[in-house]
Amino acid sequence: GPGTKKYHDLGTAANIISLNVIGALPTRNFSSGRFEGAEEISGEKLAETMLARRVACVACPVACIHLAAIREEYEDEKFLYKTEFISYDYEPIYALGSNLGISDRFGLFKMLKAVEDWGLDAISTGVALAWATEALERGIISENETLLHLRWGDWKTYVEAIKNIVTQPNEFYQALALGVEEAAKKYGGEEFALAFNRVEPAGYVTGPLYFISLAVGSRHSHLDSGAYSMDQKLFSKGEKLPAPEEAVEKIAEEEAWRQVLNSLVICLFARAIYTPDNICNALNALDYDFTQDALRELGWKIYLEKQRIKREEGFRPTELRLPERIFQTPTPLGKISKEYIQRALETFEKIIGNST
Repeated sequence: GPGTKKYHDLGTAANIISLNVIGALPTRNFSSGRFEGAEEISGEKLAETMLARRVACVACPVACIHLAAIREEYEDEKFLYKTEFISYDYEPIYALGSNLGISDRFGLFKMLKAVEDWGLDAISTGVALAWATEALERGIISENETLLHLRWGDWKTYVEAIKNIVTQPNEFYQALALGVEEAAKKYGGEEFALAFNRVEPAGYVTGPLYFISLAVGSRHSHLDSGAYSMDQKLFSKGEKLPAPEEAVEKIAEEEAWRQVLNSLVICLFARAIYTPDNICNALNALDYDFTQDALRELGWKIYLEKQRIKREEGFRPTELRLPERIFQTPTPLGKISKEYIQRALETFEKIIGNST
């Protein structure tokens, strides 16, 4: 239906063009929100040139899993080709595509295959390589560390670098394998090392609410929050930013509701369909007597329990290292104010601290 059509047709790769148009597509280590090669790796172009089939999870009618076919000639046999099927989504495309300046579709999929074969996280790998490329470009590190001449758009060299992250031939790659936070601590360049709570971020430069959510999220900077969408709605409607205190309230409320969706194992791609009313009706049909208020209360209970555990382990939002890069790169809502973010984190710590 209309609520899931995007996920069936182009999949989340549809985000490439829409985010690029508004200047929210992370490019070359989040130094820009626009990528000149976006169209070449867009969901539309991938569907036209490489999409081979769609696959669905068991019993799901949406079929959001998109598989591309890449055809490659065997090195030792002329005119003999092998065809491989590789799944793709927005996040890996941003991390290993625009964020590394790669618009070559074949090269992009070779990188996707490399991280898949080596069992690496695509986002963390792409962000780490972007930091390494910029650090090399700035002279903070040299090829003595990278062993390769990392350059934006050079996918063949990046494939070799991915292998090095796994095999760890020297101290540099041993550090990089632990994430961009560890590598930057050891070699420098923390101001452009994109990590929140030691976790590399998903692919959005939408505005301050998104970056606040990365700092305070229950799952750290994993994308279990809709704050990026809040930024986009503010931009599309031409509305002003809410006060930091209100922003924190909206972010926490949205994430608390997600605890309900996650607890019911509802696919977040269908979150627009599973409204509180629809969920109550479905549960009532199974003799579970839940009201919308009861569901929201349960969501808050789960959310606050997660935050309580984090506080017990020493988590304090105001003590986080925030990468300077997020305050330098313009977003659709303009440049982000440090004061705005700081007030939001202070508010969150006060409110959630008192609640847990």
